[in-house]
Amino acid sequence: MGGDNGSGGGLWGDGRWWFCCFLVVVAATIFLVVLGVLKCRRRSCKLPHNGLDPQIARYITEAGFEGLFKVPNLEVDHALITALVECWRPETHTFHLPHREMGITLQDIEVMLGVLVVGLPLTGSVKLGWPALCLELLGHRPPNLILHPHENKSILAGARLRFTWLEAQFRGPLAAVATDEVVQQHAHYHILLRLGTILFMDKSADRVSVMPLQFLSPISKANKYSWGSGALASLYRHLCKASEMKAMQMGGTLILV
Repeated sequence: MGGDNGSGGGLWGDGRWWFCCFLVVVAATIFLVVLGVLKCRRRSCKLPHNGLDPQIARYITEAGFEGLFKVPNLEVDHALITALVECWRPETHTFHLPHREMGITLQDIEVMLGVLVVGLPLTGSVKLGWPALCLELLGHRPPNLILHPHENKSILAGARLRFTWLEAQFRGPLAAVATDEVVQQHAHYHILLRLGTILFMDKSADRVSVMPLQFLSPISKANKYSWGSGALASLYRHLCKASEMKAMQMGGTLILV
């Protein structure tokens, strides 16, 4: 996070700073007791037991996502995030703390997640033929929509694909005689999984958006986009939504909060 450290040199030794922190803790505690803790969605994303196949890793590096695969699986503190959301101000996209104002920046994303923050914006279509795109870039077509009267158990709902189905399609190792097309499909899968669990976490925690696939075709052009800018904008949106009175859960790049 970036913020104004003030002009004085003794900020951390100033008793007023600690008193302000105490007030924040008290206010946050009252808030949590009255309204409860937000459900901060998080899904672990583990690499294969023997690591990534070198052929797959080569395409991931070429796409500019090597740093994202070095991000460890960290637990998030639901209570702490809830307390910070209470300090979030949608008008400025910053946390208003008693002593100063702080925010999450592109530099934080670049340093902590190792993704590109310079390049083309992630602007594309939201109404593509998603089943066909999945077949083209993942090698598997999700089953047709199945309607349920009381719940949605469809594999693909709009552009949101169930994690469990996707993971099942790539459970086995890459074949030794796999074609270059199949190797790229496995690379697309691993990249999509990381994007959906780290950068663009869905509030449901059981689905991943396949919209980023359109920016991975061809995979060599993925490094021309500012993925960090897209992740930051998504996180800002999640924080704004979570700051509403009736909000009960939150998604986004929670590892940065």
